[in-house]
Amino acid sequence: MRQNFINIEQAIKLPNTIFIDVRSENEFLEANIPGSINIPILNNEERSEVGRVYRQKTIEEAKILGLRYASCKLEQIYSKVLKLKKEYENIILYCWRGGMRSKSICNVLTTLQVKNVYRLSGGYKAYRKFVINYIQNHVKDFKFVVLHGLTGVGKTIIIDKLEEDNISVLNLEKLAKNSGSVFGDLLFEGKSPSQKQFESLLFNDLYYNDKKYVVVESESKRIGSINVPDSIMKSMKKGYHILIKTSLQNRIINIYSDYIKEDCKIDEKLIKCIKHLNKRLGNKNVEILISRIQSGDYEFVIEFLIKNYYDPLYKYSIDKIDRTDLTIDYNKINDAVDKIKDFIFSKNLDEGSK
Repeated sequence: MRQNFINIEQAIKLPNTIFIDVRSENEFLEANIPGSINIPILNNEERSEVGRVYRQKTIEEAKILGLRYASCKLEQIYSKVLKLKKEYENIILYCWRGGMRSKSICNVLTTLQVKNVYRLSGGYKAYRKFVINYIQNHVKDFKFVVLHGLTGVGKTIIIDKLEEDNISVLNLEKLAKNSGSVFGDLLFEGKSPSQKQFESLLFNDLYYNDKKYVVVESESKRIGSINVPDSIMKSMKKGYHILIKTSLQNRIINIYSDYIKEDCKIDEKLIKCIKHLNKRLGNKNVEILISRIQSGDYEFVIEFLIKNYYDPLYKYSIDKIDRTDLTIDYNKINDAVDKIKDFIFSKNLDEGSK
């Protein structure tokens, strides 16, 4: 029976396409092709049992058991695919290596004459190899514009505003779901992605970007549990560097807006984080900060942390910047946004496309 094989480079260029990951739920959650949906042919427990039979008995017995588990799902899978076909022109099935699992589903759908169904050659493993190759060898095609500044100067706010104005940005903290500090988890809901998934999201943001540059916030190699790829770090170092400054009061306002403004459970979260600073700040100061949080005096807490934790911690990295191509000391944050846009246009970074 003829199947429509497709390689990953062809697949990601197809219009109006949905990827279906037929691996188990745990495999999908650990790492997947961004935007794909999970329709397991074997669920977590079934996959584990088939693997056990494969190891302890025979390949034939494992295949028979796999067929038994899969056969009862075929009607449901077919029904889901028909619904997806109403929205998507092309459907691409993948498993770990493009083997038995995706092959079996593709055979069924081809027999039932579902059009434009493809089997991804090499599966997720081939996709992963493509992502790694792109990050290692093509990140250098972009010119990086790196924003530096002490905590609270509004780098993330500026990145968001630039993106709204159709300026090309790469928000590493958003992709990692962590802002990289002891309070790093507070800004984002849900768990951080795995390293593999982070790199896939990073790949997506760059591969589908038709600009020749990206604006990015200065980061250390590690953001929470995520490691920023070496190629990104090297490109950041070679890029343009903009230092952002503003008043202490503006920094307090920015941090309040980011971390506290709309979170009804912020007290509990802040206190949990503050307790991790006993060694650095001392027990007495931590007790004072907890008391101020409980009384709603967030400005005191923010100012204290800026002066006694963040600035001493990060000032050294600011001083280590090799060169600064532009320094912006703003009163209103929109002025900083406009000056960065002017800088991009003055360097002709926005002309043409890749």
